Amino acid sequence: MGDIILFEAGEKIQADARIMESVDLKLDESALTGESESIKKNNKKIKKTLAIADRNNMIYRGTTVVSGRGRAVVVAVGKDTEIGKIASLVKSTKDDRTPLQIQLTKLARIISAVVLFICVIIFVTGLFFDGGLDHWAELFETAVAVAVAAIPEGMAISLTVILAIGMQFILKRRALVRKLVATETLGSVSVICTDKTGTLTEGKMRLTQIFTASQDLDFEEIKLVNQSRKEKYIDSLLALKIAIIANDGIHENPEASEKDWNFVGDTTDTAILYAGMKAGLGKDILEKSFVRLDEIPFDSKKKYMATLNSLPHGQELYLKGASEKIYKMCGFYEENGEQKKMTKKQLEFFKNQENEMTQKGLRVIAVAYKNYTNKNKKSINSKDLKNLTFIGFLAFSDPLRPDVKETLEIASKAGIRTVMITGDHVRTAQAIASDIGIPCKDSQIFDGEKLEAINDEDLRLQIKNIYVFARVEPKHKIRIVNAFQANGEVVAMTGDGVNDAPALKGADIGVALGSGTDVAKEISDMVLLDDKYSTIVSAVEEGRGIYQNIKKIILYLLAGSFSEVILILGSIVAGLPLAALPAQILWVNLIEDTFPNIALAFDKGEKENMLDKPRVRNESIIDNEMRLMIIMKSILANVVLFGIFYYFWKTTGDIKLTRTLVFTGFAIDSLFFIFSIRSLRHMIWHTHPLENKKLLGAVGFGWVMLVLAIYLPPLQALLRTVALSWHHWLIMISFGLFNIVIIETIKAIFLVENRRAVSYKH
Repeated sequence: MGDIILFEAGEKIQADARIMESVDLKLDESALTGESESIKKNNKKIKKTLAIADRNNMIYRGTTVVSGRGRAVVVAVGKDTEIGKIASLVKSTKDDRTPLQIQLTKLARIISAVVLFICVIIFVTGLFFDGGLDHWAELFETAVAVAVAAIPEGMAISLTVILAIGMQFILKRRALVRKLVATETLGSVSVICTDKTGTLTEGKMRLTQIFTASQDLDFEEIKLVNQSRKEKYIDSLLALKIAIIANDGIHENPEASEKDWNFVGDTTDTAILYAGMKAGLGKDILEKSFVRLDEIPFDSKKKYMATLNSLPHGQELYLKGASEKIYKMCGFYEENGEQKKMTKKQLEFFKNQENEMTQKGLRVIAVAYKNYTNKNKKSINSKDLKNLTFIGFLAFSDPLRPDVKETLEIASKAGIRTVMITGDHVRTAQAIASDIGIPCKDSQIFDGEKLEAINDEDLRLQIKNIYVFARVEPKHKIRIVNAFQANGEVVAMTGDGVNDAPALKGADIGVALGSGTDVAKEISDMVLLDDKYSTIVSAVEEGRGIYQNIKKIILYLLAGSFSEVILILGSIVAGLPLAALPAQILWVNLIEDTFPNIALAFDKGEKENMLDKPRVRNESIIDNEMRLMIIMKSILANVVLFGIFYYFWKTTGDIKLTRTLVFTGFAIDSLFFIFSIRSLRHMIWHTHPLENKKLLGAVGFGWVMLVLAIYLPPLQALLRTVALSWHHWLIMISFGLFNIVIIETIKAIFLVENRRAVSYKH
């Protein structure tokens, strides 16, 4: 510290330093502060504590010099710099387990305890009811087989497949998921904390309004100022010409098509050039008629730019800059092409209009000119900067993305709360929030100063009513995320800069912009390839579909697994031979169940998913409807299957035939009722049976393997099965249809209850 550093345009700052001298100095601090606009710097003393973005006499490590040069004294290096503090904050931020990980851990513990208890019961009951210690080896083998049947060992494979497939679905929606478990977590999101610049807006300055004494044009009207009826737009046309000519921006390829245009220079200058091209006023063409003779470059002290230009009829001086500077130089104004004296009343009118535009979050500059009838001037002097003619204002904004309002409505209907977090000023943030429909009363906005003055507990209580955070710093963002999480919310946080890294890591879903820094991308869970807010909501929609499929897989596996357990336990208690052999149980689990449940991963999410509220962070993955389906299906189906087992054993005395029927019942059960659980929101006859072709293929494969197990001699020997006749198949297919009836009946009960609940709410 204490070293003196020199820097100029194009260089990257390597330490935090206080400016001693500067000439037309601007820095790009977007990676640190999140602001897209270049920041003008000076060496003036700051009298109070300000946010990083407002410390105009400081430069920071990791930022880039856009223009000018300067000299500064180093005040911090390494971990003591602002970017170093962010790195320390990232290191101290812990990764929490996702909601799915929490839920599956609980489920695994419950299943393990239940299976262990059942195995002990089977073993002990078998010893008591079925001959004591002479059969202990067979009982042990059966208990192990039942344990394998009851534990859905295919679940881990299925969940991995479903998350991987989900990543592909999300990628098609222009988002890249970097962490597998984040695929499902997206479906749990209840709060999206989003940047303004580049996500809600296009991240590009645009000339959106020209205001003169006679006209007030929006962007679509600006494109018409150079039409054949030029007299209609005479003042606005002159204002645009002045801004294009008194401009240091460069249009590198004006001959190219619009999508390939490339502009270089200050964002305000390039926005003017873009608007000029849309109106048919290319700078390269105008400069042939308006030859620049002299100029006063823009700098942070003057706050204006002036050019002296040679025209066929004489010379003209053009000014573009801060309105408060231009006002002082103007003795006249122009209205409909006529020069008039600037009165106090007229000046007040212009100031009021400017104030209205700035309150809307627009950036405003003024333009003026002076005409010389002779061609003798060679340079601009101080006398020339008096009695100019004021033309009007040019107002700039970062346009909203076209689909933002619609997407916010979709998110709102889905119960997802959108919170805007930005480094911009409060009024700018408030104006943008108002335009897109985010609540933005003064009581619903926090800025950096308020965040500094409030403790974490009070923030947790107040954040329930806050929708806009303005002028925030990196440490504020992670506090905001933590406050939402403390209220039980599942938070997605967007970011593009180094300053966003702690919050991206701390959020349940860290979402980096594709145009952002490598640091943000490396630490995030998901990267937006197109930077759009709508892509986040699309990813959430896919995440909800993925969670829906996960629930279906769990329901499918558990309902089938516990059916086998109940039947085996029932046959032992009744003093009958084992209803199914261990090899048969394993065949059903590994061959008949695995492929169909993996195929469920390819089911598309239902359109009603985005009308549901986000699920509670700690709620069980098995809801009441699933719980009832598992219990009732396991009991009722097995009562029927046990009856079939008992009847054929007593009437035929053929244990191989009887076990083959039970084995067939287990397999047919799985291959039938999987179609019923494809949707828990619609009855089976309302779903598209051919939509998931992979499921049809998996079920077809299951049928082939079942038939082979019953009729192929090597498999008959392995599984101890015998061939079945047509009336046996008729009985077992009827049993499969009975399972569908059970599931559909329970679905109908819950659908009626849900409709009543919705009617009651309305």
